[in-house]
Amino acid sequence: MSNQRNETHICMEQLGTGCRCTVCGKICHDYRTNNDGTFAASGKVVTARCVRCGDQVHYDADSGVEIEDYRFFKPEPDPVHPSRQAPQSELLYMVIKMDEKYIISGITERSVAEKLGLRHLTVIVVPFVMDGTDKGFWIIHNRHDKQIAKGKTSAPLSLNLFGGHCGPSDDDITGRIGQMVENELLCENALRELSEEFLCKKGMEKRLELWSEGLFAGEYLYASPYEVCYENLIPIGFTGYTAKDNVEYSYIFALPVPGSQVDQIIAADNYHKYSQTDGKAYEIDIALPVVSMAESELKRLWESRNPQIEVCDAITRLWEEQNHATYQRLLECIRNHGVI
Repeated sequence: MSNQRNETHICMEQLGTGCRCTVCGKICHDYRTNNDGTFAASGKVVTARCVRCGDQVHYDADSGVEIEDYRFFKPEPDPVHPSRQAPQSELLYMVIKMDEKYIISGITERSVAEKLGLRHLTVIVVPFVMDGTDKGFWIIHNRHDKQIAKGKTSAPLSLNLFGGHCGPSDDDITGRIGQMVENELLCENALRELSEEFLCKKGMEKRLELWSEGLFAGEYLYASPYEVCYENLIPIGFTGYTAKDNVEYSYIFALPVPGSQVDQIIAADNYHKYSQTDGKAYEIDIALPVVSMAESELKRLWESRNPQIEVCDAITRLWEEQNHATYQRLLECIRNHGVI
């Protein structure tokens, strides 16, 4: 896959129908194939498919010559360690802003988006306590154990919200390219992320590893997704965020949670653990503790610059000047929720 870039724009951020750049007209397909090098001398015909628009080419596995018009296709390199069967890279929607509208401009892999700084679409959910003595408090989680499980460094207290990336379903890879980002798509992705991350201890659907002092404690906690429907999510608005390896437009939702239920909530995330028995990678869920905190206290912790405390960018982007209007709408929503 080539890095299509010129002096005025990055083509991959401006793709329209058929992976054609809407600025310069250049076509930028991203062909992928399941040919892992074992098809040589097999006489097989291999199909390569563009993961962004679905365009296909067919070529001879021995010669690499395309069958229809004999254009040469360069197959993907052999995997570094096939026996470990590392999971495929996540596909994300790239997005652009035009006339105050947010348009899906293409699809790319998460690793490519991070490497090239391609702006992609995410959702962030801000759960808050809707009543009781902690009314208005934000419900956040400490992601420290997940970061350690993934082999990353982390402050002992690493506070984060809930949400994740938006990408296509397996049966609709290219159908939304060129379309405006709709609330239905945002809600679907928010609900999916919540079903994976925002759980209730009263349930047995998911088994979560319990960690202590950076190590798996050998014990498990069982939980099920907290019941959330479309009507529970309160739409707030878009935020922008730009970092070296993370460029996003994120849509913010608020989620009211009864105070009587907060103690039953547990957060979760996953990491990939390699089995010494079969060498395969397995997705493991890990329990993450939940904290309810006033937004003012959260901001105070961030401003303290304490190296033992990290406030993640899902939160801090809300305090950026470019996102001030969305931030104010969020505060007003939380403050006035339930007020007649």
